[in-house]
Amino acid sequence: MIILGIDTSCDETSIAISDGRKVLSTIRATQVDIHKEWGGVVPMIAKRAHEENIEGVFNKALKKAKVTIEDIDYIAVTKGPGLAIDLEVGIQFAKKLSKEYGKPFVPVNHMEGHLLSSLALNSKGNGLVSDEDLENLFPALGLLMSGKHTEIIYVEGFGKYKKLGLTLDDAAGEAFDKVGRMLNFGYPGGPVVSEFAKRGKVGVIDLPIPMEKSGDLNFSYSGLKTAVLYKVKEYEQKGIPQKEWVYDLCRAFVHSIEMSVTVKLLSAIKQYPEIKSVLVGGGVFSSEYILRKIGQVVKDKGLRYLYPEPDYRSDNAGMICIAAYYNILDNKFLTDNTDIDNIDRDPRLSL
Repeated sequence: MIILGIDTSCDETSIAISDGRKVLSTIRATQVDIHKEWGGVVPMIAKRAHEENIEGVFNKALKKAKVTIEDIDYIAVTKGPGLAIDLEVGIQFAKKLSKEYGKPFVPVNHMEGHLLSSLALNSKGNGLVSDEDLENLFPALGLLMSGKHTEIIYVEGFGKYKKLGLTLDDAAGEAFDKVGRMLNFGYPGGPVVSEFAKRGKVGVIDLPIPMEKSGDLNFSYSGLKTAVLYKVKEYEQKGIPQKEWVYDLCRAFVHSIEMSVTVKLLSAIKQYPEIKSVLVGGGVFSSEYILRKIGQVVKDKGLRYLYPEPDYRSDNAGMICIAAYYNILDNKFLTDNTDIDNIDRDPRLSL
């Protein structure tokens, strides 16, 4: 089953090709340099870059995978969530290929891609989970931490999801980037915050643990972001050079996110004692502190911990292929051109 996956949900033009779960190629054209001067992603500028890049990314993906468009069995594309006008570029490109070459069309939920990203196999067929072992993963919990989403999902099986907790305002990824902006780290600031945290110490600066005592599984990081802002202003007003506190502040910020997620995850594990594993996904797991902390919690509870390889943590089309694969097995694809034409972007799509 050869699948071509497309993702243009934000500022990465990404196309991948897989043979089932085995990812044969993943090509991305990044727009980081384009958006740096604006301090964030500008949707219209991102759209133009997607339009300029997508054909070239497509050709490189085919070449790297050593296949032709005729070899492709299914065309999959992110339907949402994401930036509306950017999603449209990928969807239109996928529709064109599907109709021109008579390939079934698979609309994919971007968040399902993140949820299943740890199930990707490399081009040699190696990965965390064998085909024989898949049935032993469920029921599971999914923990998603990306730019706009921080969520806990109950996963009964493929395509059977129940959202247990969601972001009430700023997601963890947004908070990372906004803190980076406060500290004049440029765009994207989140990775710099993670890097600086490695040089700081826990306990030097105190920050609140968001939603620690809320009694539910929801997340909120706007208050933490504000607390960081007050600390920055305090140090600036006292005339203390940034180099004397910035590493400890970044570490305190990351620690607060670690602890907030730990509290919610432990609560979910207690509420659902039948779960066998925890699957994580999303760009925030590029932070090794958060990745390891969650792993420690999961393993201490005797559960299986599934996390994606670094290339599949941020937005990518490889994870779209994985989600598409399980949608195809569940007959969730379109072959009629009228049905394909009726598919539209869904910027606020949820699991």
